[in-house]
Amino acid sequence: MRALPTFDDLKGILLDDSACFDFLVEQQVLSLQRHCVCGRVLSYKPERRGFRCSSRMCRKETSIFVGTFFHRSVLSLSKIMHLAYIWLCKGPVTFAITYAGHSSETVCAYYSYFRQLVSDSLDQEDYQIGGPGIVVELDESKFGKRKQHRGHHVEGVWVLGGVERTRERKLFMVTVADRSAETLELEILRHVLPGSIVVTDLWKGYSQLWAKFGFDHLTVNHSENFVDPETLACTNTIEGTWAGVKIAIPRRNRVRKDFEEHLFEYIWRRKNGLALWEGFVQALRDVVYTE
Repeated sequence: MRALPTFDDLKGILLDDSACFDFLVEQQVLSLQRHCVCGRVLSYKPERRGFRCSSRMCRKETSIFVGTFFHRSVLSLSKIMHLAYIWLCKGPVTFAITYAGHSSETVCAYYSYFRQLVSDSLDQEDYQIGGPGIVVELDESKFGKRKQHRGHHVEGVWVLGGVERTRERKLFMVTVADRSAETLELEILRHVLPGSIVVTDLWKGYSQLWAKFGFDHLTVNHSENFVDPETLACTNTIEGTWAGVKIAIPRRNRVRKDFEEHLFEYIWRRKNGLALWEGFVQALRDVVYTE
């Protein structure tokens, strides 16, 4: 199964606004049925792409896009979905500017909106990993650190991450203010389920995970070994994950502002890796926007 349909598969939706509208209605992203605050069923007006209450005492009008990702958008439906397709393909901003014909400000804004959308579509269970007997590797990594004192100053962001040693490789990542035991323990309790077998290095912030919280805790001394010779404990999986995250998130985006949205995007792509288009449409369907 392909993670994304080809452009030819979606060409009608991405280039024709009417076809895109019909697709979004078919996928229940947009609804042709709605109730008024007065309790009456609103009648849909295609020419207005909205609803009008039939009660003479009310006559309330509502856009079909209210409560959806598309409300108050300056772009047409097909142009938004076209940009979304390019974003799902990891098309650079420069490519989207040239290929879709939008300004840099528009492309950057919508790329940010897409990240917010998929971030909001994640459930609590998407941030919790492990469970009885499941091995969870934990580690922290610094993003945005200037190397060898060259280049302009970039504020560093510490990220705590954990990944299951399972087929799904389910993971969580969260920015932390520091690497103190208090900070790390709080996030671990939020994101790692009881009964997990936790594997870490010897950083002191992890030293009380068994004594305080009852996690089975294995450690590896990275100054001596990559794999503990007695327990075979290692953190190779989470370290490999960091490499993938740092490839996925450009250096210019490794600053504290909005950084977590880039992490959530990575988690979302990992979760929907075999069906990115379907996952994006599901996010459009699930996330409700309020005024």
